[in-house]
Amino acid sequence: MVYVSPQGLRRIPLLDATTFLDLKQFAFRYHESVKQVEGRVVVYKFKLEDDGSLGHDKYIRLPPPEKPYILRLNLKSGSAASHNTTFYTNYPIDGSQFEKKKFYPIKSSTDSIRSLNFDIAIKQSGSFEFYLEYTILAQKPGENSQNTKKSPHGYFSVDPVLRVLSRPRILSPDKTSDGPTVLLPIDGIVIQTVLPKLLGPISRWEPLIKSISDLGYNMVHFVPMQARGKSDSPFSIYNQLEFSNDLFDKQDQHKSAEEKNEIVANMLKKMENEYGVLSLSDVVWNHTAHNCQWLKEHPEAAYNVHNSPHLSAAYELDTALLRYSENLKSYNLPTHIKSEKDLDAVINGIKTHVLPELRLWEFYTIDVKTSIEELRKALENDEETDDTLFKECDVACLDLGDQVRLISKALEPKSLGRRRYRKIRKSAALAFIKKWRDTKVKAAMLEAIVTAKGEAEKRLKAARTAAKTKTDAESGTSDVAEKKTVAEAAEEARARAEVENYTKAKKYVETRFTALAMARENNEKTSQKDAMEKAKSGNNSAEAVISTSTTVGKAMSGSTGYAIDDDTENNEEIKNLSIPSFDTIKPSIEEIFKHYETILNKINLPFYKTYDKDVGVILNNLRNRLKYLRLDAHGPKLGEITKKSPFIETYFTRLRAEDVGSDHPAEELAVANNGWIWNANPLVDFASADSNAYLRREVIVWGDCVKLRYGKSPDDNPWLWDHMTKYTEHLAKMFHGFRIDNCHSTPIHVAKHLLDAARRVCPNLYVVAELFTGSGDLDIRFVRELGINSLIRESLKAWDPPEMARLIHAYGGKPIGSMDTNCISEESVCTSPDGQQNVSCIVVPITGSKPHALFMDCTHDNETPHQIRTAEDTLPNSALTVMASCAVGSVRGYDEINPYLINLATENRLYKIHENPVEVGIGKIKRILQHLHTEMAIDDFSETYLHQEKDYIIVHRVHPRSYYGYLLVARCAFSGSTDPKSDLPPFKLRGASAELEQLFSAQIVINSRTAPTENGILNGLPATIQKLHSPIVRKLSDVHGPYIEFILPAKFPPGSVTLLRTSMDDKLENLEDFLRSGADEAFKYLDLVDLNVALYRCGGEERDVTPGHEAYSVPGHGVLPYCGIAGFMSVTEPILKYNDLRHPFCNNLREGHWAPNYVVARLDRHLPQAPNLKSLREWFDERFTAIKSIPNFLVPKYFAIVIKTAYDAACKRAIEQLSPFVQEGGPFIQSLALTSVQMYGVVHSTALHPVEEGPSMAAGLPHFTFRHMRVWGRDVFISLRGLFLTTGNYEAAKRHILAFGSVVKNGLVPNLLDSGRFPRYNCRDAVWWYLQAIQDYCTFSPDNIGFLKERVQRRFPEDVDFVVYDHSSAYSYSSTITDIIQEILESHAKGIHFREWNAGPDLDTYMKDEGFQIDIDVDWDTGFIFGGNKWNCGTWMDKMGESANAGNLGVPSTPRDGAAIEIIGLLKSALRWVSQLYDKGLYPYEGVNVDVKGKKKFIRFKEWGDLIQKSFEKYFYIPKDSAFDSQHVINSRLVNRRGIYKDTYRSSKEYADYQLRPNFPIAMVTAPELFDEQHAIEALRIAKEVLAGPLGMRTLDPSDWAYRGDYDNNNDGTDKSIAKGWNYHQGPEWLWCTGVFLRAYLYFDTRVGAGKDNIHETIYTIVHHLLPHRKAIETSPWGGLPELTNKNGAQCHHACPTQAWSSAAILDLLYDIRKSGTAITIE
Repeated sequence: MVYVSPQGLRRIPLLDATTFLDLKQFAFRYHESVKQVEGRVVVYKFKLEDDGSLGHDKYIRLPPPEKPYILRLNLKSGSAASHNTTFYTNYPIDGSQFEKKKFYPIKSSTDSIRSLNFDIAIKQSGSFEFYLEYTILAQKPGENSQNTKKSPHGYFSVDPVLRVLSRPRILSPDKTSDGPTVLLPIDGIVIQTVLPKLLGPISRWEPLIKSISDLGYNMVHFVPMQARGKSDSPFSIYNQLEFSNDLFDKQDQHKSAEEKNEIVANMLKKMENEYGVLSLSDVVWNHTAHNCQWLKEHPEAAYNVHNSPHLSAAYELDTALLRYSENLKSYNLPTHIKSEKDLDAVINGIKTHVLPELRLWEFYTIDVKTSIEELRKALENDEETDDTLFKECDVACLDLGDQVRLISKALEPKSLGRRRYRKIRKSAALAFIKKWRDTKVKAAMLEAIVTAKGEAEKRLKAARTAAKTKTDAESGTSDVAEKKTVAEAAEEARARAEVENYTKAKKYVETRFTALAMARENNEKTSQKDAMEKAKSGNNSAEAVISTSTTVGKAMSGSTGYAIDDDTENNEEIKNLSIPSFDTIKPSIEEIFKHYETILNKINLPFYKTYDKDVGVILNNLRNRLKYLRLDAHGPKLGEITKKSPFIETYFTRLRAEDVGSDHPAEELAVANNGWIWNANPLVDFASADSNAYLRREVIVWGDCVKLRYGKSPDDNPWLWDHMTKYTEHLAKMFHGFRIDNCHSTPIHVAKHLLDAARRVCPNLYVVAELFTGSGDLDIRFVRELGINSLIRESLKAWDPPEMARLIHAYGGKPIGSMDTNCISEESVCTSPDGQQNVSCIVVPITGSKPHALFMDCTHDNETPHQIRTAEDTLPNSALTVMASCAVGSVRGYDEINPYLINLATENRLYKIHENPVEVGIGKIKRILQHLHTEMAIDDFSETYLHQEKDYIIVHRVHPRSYYGYLLVARCAFSGSTDPKSDLPPFKLRGASAELEQLFSAQIVINSRTAPTENGILNGLPATIQKLHSPIVRKLSDVHGPYIEFILPAKFPPGSVTLLRTSMDDKLENLEDFLRSGADEAFKYLDLVDLNVALYRCGGEERDVTPGHEAYSVPGHGVLPYCGIAGFMSVTEPILKYNDLRHPFCNNLREGHWAPNYVVARLDRHLPQAPNLKSLREWFDERFTAIKSIPNFLVPKYFAIVIKTAYDAACKRAIEQLSPFVQEGGPFIQSLALTSVQMYGVVHSTALHPVEEGPSMAAGLPHFTFRHMRVWGRDVFISLRGLFLTTGNYEAAKRHILAFGSVVKNGLVPNLLDSGRFPRYNCRDAVWWYLQAIQDYCTFSPDNIGFLKERVQRRFPEDVDFVVYDHSSAYSYSSTITDIIQEILESHAKGIHFREWNAGPDLDTYMKDEGFQIDIDVDWDTGFIFGGNKWNCGTWMDKMGESANAGNLGVPSTPRDGAAIEIIGLLKSALRWVSQLYDKGLYPYEGVNVDVKGKKKFIRFKEWGDLIQKSFEKYFYIPKDSAFDSQHVINSRLVNRRGIYKDTYRSSKEYADYQLRPNFPIAMVTAPELFDEQHAIEALRIAKEVLAGPLGMRTLDPSDWAYRGDYDNNNDGTDKSIAKGWNYHQGPEWLWCTGVFLRAYLYFDTRVGAGKDNIHETIYTIVHHLLPHRKAIETSPWGGLPELTNKNGAQCHHACPTQAWSSAAILDLLYDIRKSGTAITIE
């Protein structure tokens, strides 16, 4: 940016006082660079949540569509809402007129599994919604997956396209646009509020509008211009459809409404077209004037006692208080409130003279007496009952409190109503008393039966005891029965029969009552017998007592009003039982109602308490309001209480009956006035039945306004909705914007309806709102649902300078050096808004918006600075407000320094027309600042620096690329201090060519504290703008580079401001382009190993190669994960995402150039080993040299640009060298593939050969990085397919296969390679993974099967236990890969038995001696390989106990000896493969020679495989149904869970065989033919439900006794199960198992599961399951997937944060999906 003078291009010196306001010498050249690149479409991309929503309390605000752009709503593939999704939006995508309820569907494609992008071409402004409809994924077998669900609605608003006249710039004659008009961003709005009645008639307006325009305002806010009510307040509207008569000259006042509308419209057009001033009108939807004519015709439009009976109590109280107010003198109470004593006397009088007579409690409580009488009649008339609440309980058995709670559910209404209106629903009350009576009878009968049965049992026991005693006395051996007398036997029989009959009777009574309840439910008086049959069906014990005795029959009859059949003769056993009759136990009718009366009184008790509490609130609110109105110093001090000035403000307008007409009931004449409530919930209508605010006297009422009652829809109040819609449309035709008055009290659904109507008329309507909810979340709800463009915010709410600075920060733009847009945007292609395909575009990520502010220095509701601060603060308050990067505004009179808040109702003086308005008040300064405000918004000066110190506030607005800007220093005048001395420390502006140019420096001097009086005219305080001396400016330098020091003049009193124009560095404008250039060329020649150095290298690797050097450490943050670019990107990316300029790394970058120096110096250190890095080193050096010369506060931004550019180029270069699967797979697959670059690099301490240095795979970072702990056989070959083969890095795969082939010994490959120096052979499974890797390599690589002929130099001589690597016999002979495969198979077939070389503590500190013995054999009955013992752990679950303290030292946690299921699967895979190769003549060996039970035998590979096939299900499957156990080898006692596969077979701990672990899917993936497909899918479903965690698979069933889900290797307590991490594989959740599990699920579900008919169902399930993995790799500083997690996905701090096999297994899975024929691109 450059400035020119009329004499030509030159730098303008600082202005002194003599050139103050001589501003037109400055010219301004607008930078086209801020505009969109021609032809480039902008795409704003928002990532939706899993459920398809924007997220909690989020909305999207978009710029005005002067040029169409695209809103892209992105939904991750696999999200819950991405399943068979249809997107709906009411944005008119067909170009038609907007209709709120018309939603347009966009159906997503189901042909591939990829992220969904819903693109909306934004061509018009407004407020819009969207939602997604999708089918819910079935979670369990048999569930319906076709149930649809709808996402929460999302909202986006598009700023209006507002255009104003192109004006000359305030500092030059150039215009803001080459055309006649310019787009006005809403950040550039400068608005002035005016009271139309103070403008005078429209014929008087033009000079006032001209002055408004000259002062830099571009919009006028008119408070309501409609005809006013009796109070004369513009917000008390008498007629919404007519303008006030005083707006017109006398000759025009008698014209028609249409003619008056035209006069107004013409004036508004003139404002726009001649003065460049737009117009905005208040809309008042909440209330109308209390005397408006239509209210008398439509009292139903208001809240009245008729349509809102809940207001009855409030109305009666209001009336009684008015009466009490009139009679104060007669009660000898004061009418002049002169003291607190007077105040208390009046309030206490209410307790005596008002409340007792009013009996307000009758509105709260149930009228007990009336309720009982009504219930008596209902019972007599046999009215209908409703026992819904009581079906499932025996009411009489409940305690009284529970009965009260139960019947209270039938209370209606829940809210207050008319006096004595609250009742229990009659049908429920009737059912209650009948149910209570029935259950009371039932309980009494059962109690009598139980008591009698108890007595009978005592008699039976006594008879038996007596007989036994007698028998024992006569003979110890005689049979009891023979010794009993006949009488004794008869007594015992009678007692036994009686007990049995009482048991039957109890059952009968219960059954009979059930039958009666069923009959009553059916309401059929003759249906009891059928009901009885249903009640006892299936219950044989009731068969013997189908009928009852006479006593029982009498007990039942009449108890419910149903006839009871007396079939006593059919039931002789119980007819004479002693059971009380109904007549003796039934409650009387009086007893019933007495009980019900008790219930009602209990229900009333809390209502009385609520009444007492409300009375306290009422009295307190009355007292507070009376005190404010009559006594407080800051109140209006209304004086004596009279009939015209009662002590309360009435809450109701009382319409006269003669005015309303006879067709309206009298109750409609009392209508509720509107008002507001402190800290109210804006979502609750305080006049509705949900609120008691009117009764509790909580409303600060506006007596001149009646609150409007819309109801829930137009159907509830058709006339009102229609009338207010016409009013809204009428204004929308004329004005450019609306201010929603009292928005927080306007029902949202009403405001939506009316705004929709307005936007149909004026699509580019600018909507601001007076919204004070007290909650940021509620603000967002109103903003998003109504499409509010700006919320009014007030600078005068600040109570001190720090709070003022906070407000400016909140509303004033983003910080200087922000990284939010340019730094994170991406180039792409899209379909343009006009439908052109593959158009170049810029994709800008967005994360939601916060409400935009209209920041007012003073509103028409605010007291002035003169009243609440000082008059001197008028200038700094306004100047600071105007410097905010948002819409700003003021009220007419503020600039003139009107001393007091204007009373909207009573003020009638007119605004003064000044000959030279710029010379009045603060006009000189305001004019410059307000013009600059709009120009800065147009020119995109969107970044702001803010500093507050003492009473000084500095605001610096700059352009985000050129960093030209304007700096304001203001000294606030909150208090009355007049000390003119400046005490602000020097301010520094950094930059090699930084410049400061003073524009003005001035103070406001108030000449008088009294405004001059002028008949009928408003005047402000006399004031002068006094020039101040120029600041002192010095060019200096320090360790951070050159800067300009700025010192205020010695005199700079409160009320002073100074404005300077700034520039920082001429280089800045094109710096960004330079920093981004050349990156692809710098990375052009780097291979994957070079990229490992450039991108990654954790600290251990770095120290290994360049001793003494570590990853970069950020003070306050920590050491970065990597030394390379990815390390810096790990901390830079979240800073970019959240524009977090306060991050410790940003501070580190500002304080010094340590990070740039580290990057270059590190590459220098690596050049000897990686010379290809030279061009990258030079690229960094050039860019960091440029950055070092810029102001230090900008370094974080530009360093981030360099790092992100380099990271993107590095990733691009890496992906170019990988497979099409990776290149086409999308960000998730590419991120996973980059872990193959992470893990594959060179370290000096280890390699794949003892003496030849080269790259090798690390098992995980940072724990497995160098020396013997880097390369693990098992990890390498589990990972090889995913990391190397699917990615196309065949060379790396081949090198590892050959390296491990060279050290095959005893038929095994080592677990720890140690470069082949001292390999350790302590695992049984690695060799089978090795064979699987060879098989996969031959499938993937171009070498194909020819690879089997590759020769390998063997590390160990044949038949020799061990030689050192440099022994002459080492590497002395070679074998082909074919020979190595055969060697492995033969070794296992014949049996492997050896003791590890160097066994003992030098080899393994923890292992017991027995563990060093390796034994592996084949069971030729099953074909299974068995091996290991309880002292070693030869599979991947290899945790050896380390705690002597807990007693697990040397004890494997999971030995898994015997036949491990995954080894059997891998064995079967190898046998199948070599057998097939042999059949094709590609493998020379048909089988192996073995010794089977002492006999030499040749076993063909096919024969061996068939044996395993035959045995597998029998020995490993645990049937779901135990009835099938006989078909399998099962110890049923040890089965904990069925329908699964054993983890091992014939282990030393037999119970371990039956533990559910995630190992069986490995066998499924490698040898799926072994499994019964139905058994397999069932086992997988169980595993999904039981073992699957958020990221990993639980390594043990949580229901298992040994499950311990949290791994802590530091724990050395006494609990053996967890000490020193002994539970490593006893529950913690391993990620690589997830990939294998999902591969198995993919295979079997597409054959016999949900995916059989539609593979996309299976794939969707899998991709959905991977959502946490995508988030994990996206957010991990290490850029990988962790080794494991603790319980339920909790982070495990002892695990590697990035593990080779974790990423590899997921890549395997995704490759399998691609191989299935499904295109897959995953973000």
